[in-house]
Amino acid sequence: MTRTPHPVRDRVLPPKRPAASRSTAVYALRRCGYFAVVVFSVYTLSFFLLYALPSDPVALMLERRSGGAGGATAEQTEALRAQYGLDQSLLVRYVETLGQLLGGDPGTSFQSGRPVPEILAAVAPNTLALAGGALVIAVPLSVALALATSWRRDSVLHRFLVNVPALIAAVPAFWLGLLLLQLFSFTLGWVPSAGGTGLSGLVLPAVALALPVSASLTAVLVRSLDDVQQAAFVGLLRARGLPWSRIYLAHVARNALLPFMTLAGLTVGGVLVGTVITETVFARAGLGRLLASSVETQDAPVILAIAVLAAVLFAAVNLIVDLLYPVLDPRMRHRGGGARA
Repeated sequence: MTRTPHPVRDRVLPPKRPAASRSTAVYALRRCGYFAVVVFSVYTLSFFLLYALPSDPVALMLERRSGGAGGATAEQTEALRAQYGLDQSLLVRYVETLGQLLGGDPGTSFQSGRPVPEILAAVAPNTLALAGGALVIAVPLSVALALATSWRRDSVLHRFLVNVPALIAAVPAFWLGLLLLQLFSFTLGWVPSAGGTGLSGLVLPAVALALPVSASLTAVLVRSLDDVQQAAFVGLLRARGLPWSRIYLAHVARNALLPFMTLAGLTVGGVLVGTVITETVFARAGLGRLLASSVETQDAPVILAIAVLAAVLFAAVNLIVDLLYPVLDPRMRHRGGGARA
């Protein structure tokens, strides 16, 4: 006897998409939205702070070109204002500048008259190499120091090393740079003292920038490792007879990495800010020194471009960190981001 299929009960339903995949996709889209919001907010705040200043960049430009002698006519001043769009309202300039940035054109420098991309391209590689070198030194150094410190929480080594990050963080960055210069450049002569190129000119500034960064990273990771070691699952793993090296590296360290990764992402902004002092101490051409000189002359297009570039790099690194969270913590795949959502 042939059974008649029921139109509702026996219909074939399409396979359901796993809830974890949907949560991960929503989490990723939300983080990408935060990326856009951060960059847009930095641009907006920087623009209004720069162009709302009471001083006149055209007057500074004319004074610089004339060597302080003055003598510019009213027609010349108004022509320069019109050339750089400073004769328009603040809102019109905001919209036009935003459209230029979205089109890849940050404008022209007030002081040099050169396109801003050309100015940035001449010095940005130096700063990116310095910041990247500092992070390459700081992150592995902090991980190694933290793992060695928390290997045995009650050991003499732990009591000694746990105070080292605070000691390094207390040293002013400029004084640390001068100390490294005195020791490795003037005394030992291993590296050039200023303006060096290549790897030899990069090592010392990168170390000077990396040490304060590694201090804060180490302190956070040590605290996280110590806290995880007190969790109940560590006692259960010990009771099962697993070796401490496996427990520590495979379970304790992995669970302690989440707050460390968060701080490592936030550290990118601190590294970019630290390049201002480091490039000044070591006389390196870079975005830090360019930013300092542009602030003195109120070269708004250059300052705005550097601010947006720094925001893009900072937000991009933090976006990568956020997207790695579900990989390290499977629980976040099912709740769409957890505490960082």
